[in-house]
Amino acid sequence: MEGDGKGWPPFTFCLLCTPSQITFLRNISWTLSNLCRNKDPYPSESAVRQMLPPLCQLLLHRDNEILADTCWALSYLTKGGKEYIHHVATTGILPRLVELMTSSELSISIPCLHTIGNIVAGTDEQTQMAIDAGMLKVLGQVLKHPKASIQVLAAWTMSNVAAGPRHQVEQLLCNLLPILVDLLRNADLKVQKEVVCTVINIATGASQDQLTLLAHSGILEPMLSLLSAPDLEVVIIVLDIISYLLQHIDNLQEKKRLYFQIEKFGGFEKIECLQHHHNISISNSALDIIEKYFCEDGDGDSLPGPGLRV
Repeated sequence: MEGDGKGWPPFTFCLLCTPSQITFLRNISWTLSNLCRNKDPYPSESAVRQMLPPLCQLLLHRDNEILADTCWALSYLTKGGKEYIHHVATTGILPRLVELMTSSELSISIPCLHTIGNIVAGTDEQTQMAIDAGMLKVLGQVLKHPKASIQVLAAWTMSNVAAGPRHQVEQLLCNLLPILVDLLRNADLKVQKEVVCTVINIATGASQDQLTLLAHSGILEPMLSLLSAPDLEVVIIVLDIISYLLQHIDNLQEKKRLYFQIEKFGGFEKIECLQHHHNISISNSALDIIEKYFCEDGDGDSLPGPGLRV
């Protein structure tokens, strides 16, 4: 059967161009979603090329059930890696996906966030395509969603962007830093966990200016409070962030400023307590910070500590 010149069968094209029967189109979107769901193996490149044009048309529909199944189909495809992300991202549907991120229907916004999150976990170029489509501005709205489950997905998406190159980190900081600080203060612990992952991703790839901005943005007080969190992974990440900032901020005045902020918010006492933690990773990290940065050893390398007991 010959195609229409766009690489997909004319029969499918004709059916999708006469969307008077909603039930039929719902069946089509549901079927395509199931076809994309398979992971062992993922759909072939040829199959993906045939499915994407009708999926793009279905994504323009106004029926919630059609939109939900279509977004799930795209989330399954983009989970397959950068080649699958490439096929999806180059269709031109990213602006529509960004628009649907703020849908009031969770059945739509959740798979849509999964799709965008997968895309920004791809190559730097694929991430930039999502940013250029306005994703960061809309993500700021989604991060304020009243449901913690939506905030978790949005924060996970933010952490994927934070793992990118410095120019993308700069765009993230410009758009989302105040919201990031607010989430560290007020969000559910599951959300805070994704936010501290964002912070460590930012820190490990940041320039000196970005590190200084991050250190003095207001993150320290709520982040130090998380040293008593019940989630041990959160505690480990926060200790890693503090250690990284102290080690990699080169300017001595900025480093002293960071030190005094840690002291101001009771960070020394919290870290001192953690050196006796039952978790070996936490106790070792805390002890390492104390020995490197908060004890006077006469060599001039460590900052003057407040008499911590090691």
